[in-house]
Parts: sequence; structure tokens; C-alpha cells
Amino acid sequence: MKPRINYIPGTTPIHNLHPLIKAAWLLALTGLVFLFHHPGINLLFTMLVIVSFPLLGIKLTRLRGVKVLVATALMIALLQIVFSDGGEIITRIGPVTISAAGIDRGIYLGTRFLLVILLSYLFVLTTSPTDLAYALMQAGLPYRFGFTFVTALRMIPLFEEETMIVFRAQRLRGVSYRGRSIRKLLQSVKSFLLPMLVSALSKVDALSISMEGRCYGKYPTRTYYKIRKITPGDIYAGAGLVVSVAVILVIRIWES
Repeated sequence: MKPRINYIPGTTPIHNLHPLIKAAWLLALTGLVFLFHHPGINLLFTMLVIVSFPLLGIKLTRLRGVKVLVATALMIALLQIVFSDGGEIITRIGPVTISAAGIDRGIYLGTRFLLVILLSYLFVLTTSPTDLAYALMQAGLPYRFGFTFVTALRMIPLFEEETMIVFRAQRLRGVSYRGRSIRKLLQSVKSFLLPMLVSALSKVDALSISMEGRCYGKYPTRTYYKIRKITPGDIYAGAGLVVSVAVILVIRIWES
């Protein structure tokens, strides 16, 4: 089974950046993808993002869902190439007319879809959810919301593992999820959801008792075992972000 899309520890410069700086870069680059409607820029940007994965020690082809992602991007590009009209006609294949405008639009939309997902992949793979939550709380987010965020992220892999355990156990006991009737299918789903519900309630109960034992929520503020301080690399990355956004805005204003 291919690994999940989650944080991969590392010591690269991107790994060491402040989580909020990385979040700001993610928003800025995503906005840039939608700001420039040029297929050549998007294609070059896509190649740079793809090359950045092995530089970070991440094998993109081993991640879950990459094949579906690429297939979807190719399908989007193909649909635009086939059904978009306008511009110089390059060739005709039966009733289908392929034009230069259709190719440009197909490359632009296909690479835009890829870029949005791949940039999110980069952020998730190089950013610890715990560090991100702590950074948000230290920036002013109420710690109750931060704790909820961290708890949800930590529970996802646990529930996924519980799901596979219940599924395998029921398959060994002869439970089939390929019922020929809706009634049998609903019975199979019920037999699957019931142990999952019991497991979830037991974990929530244990967590609530642990929180009450530690007087969670008694004080309006909290202390932190680890405080993420701003480093020179964070300052340079933030300054680069501000300069890049300013240059892009100037270019757009000049073009308009």
C-alpha cells in the first residue's frame, strides 16, 4: 500500500521554514496560478514544482493518488483541446477540430489543476500539523481550536487503521459487502459502522477523561513546551514573498 499524504520529517530548508511562512507562500503561489493565464508559465512552473519533490527527498510516484491526479489533469486538458474553438486550426480528426487556442487552454487548465494539488502536497509533506497548530495558537488562535485541529489530525490515521482492522475481521467471518439487494447491503454497512461507532465513542470518552484530569480549559491562556522562534531563513523567505507579490502586482497593473 502506498504511503498516505502526510508529514514526512526532513532537514531541508523548506522543512525548517516557519509553518505560517509556508502557508503564506502556499496561498501566494496558488493565487499566482490563477492570476496568470499563460500556458507556458504554468507548464514551466509545473516542471519546477515536480522537480522540487526529489530535491526534498520525496518520491512523488510513491504517493497515494498521484496516478489519479495525473489522469484527471490529462483528461481536463484533452477535453479542452477537443471542445474549445477559436484561433488557428492545426488539424482535423474526423468531426473534431483541434485549434491553437484549444491546445493553449488545455495546457493552462490541466497544469493549473496539477499545480494547485502539487503545491498543497508540498505544504502537507513538509509541514508538521502539530507545529502548524502551535504556530497558529502562538499567533493568536484560541488554544481550544488549535487543540481540536491537532486532535482531528491525529485521529485520522487511527480511525483509518481501525477501519482496516474491522474490515479484515468481518471479511474473515464471511461478511460480504457485495450484496445483491439494497437490504443486504444496508445490513453489511450497519455491521461495519457499529464497531466503528463503539471504537470512536470509547476513544472520545478516554480523551475527555484525560482532559478533565489535566484541568483542560481552566485558564484562558496556555504554556508551550516548544516555541517556534523566527529564524533568519524565515525573515528572508517572508521578505522574498513580499517582494514577489509586489513585483507580480506591478506586472499585472502594467499589463492592464
